[in-house]
Amino acid sequence: MSQPTVVLRQVEVIETSNITAGVRPAAGWAEDFPARGDLAAMRMARLPLEPDEPWSAQWLIVVDDIVSGTIGFKGTPRANEVEIGYGVVPSRQRLGVATAALSQLLTLIAGRSLDVCAETATWNEASQLVLRHAGFQQVGQRRNADDSELLVWRRHVD
Repeated sequence: MSQPTVVLRQVEVIETSNITAGVRPAAGWAEDFPARGDLAAMRMARLPLEPDEPWSAQWLIVVDDIVSGTIGFKGTPRANEVEIGYGVVPSRQRLGVATAALSQLLTLIAGRSLDVCAETATWNEASQLVLRHAGFQQVGQRRNADDSELLVWRRHVD
């Protein structure tokens, strides 16, 4: 099987509204998009994108011309650190999609000398592997509000 083509596309205002309202286009979305995490990402979107501030938007993960997930920053950098989040629908997992999308997202902040952090559930080995492939290292562990364990990851992007 060949490697899928993965591109990031900034989410548009109408897409944000449609995703959160459950309105689906006739074509162009994976059947299992949006997932719960995608809905949360759309609630965090600040539109329109500010020039030179890739963290001010959410990005759609488009796999072979089909919207299959979301990726983005969970706010503006603070003290030279920014947090990321991502999700790929089950039908497009285990194809290298999240790894490719994360690589593209990190390219958007190249040259800014930022520490990038992420959190994964302790059971989410696939997401942990994505972060390892992208050069992240586990730097800690914490409990979230619902008392589940999270692993904390970090990587510096020059």
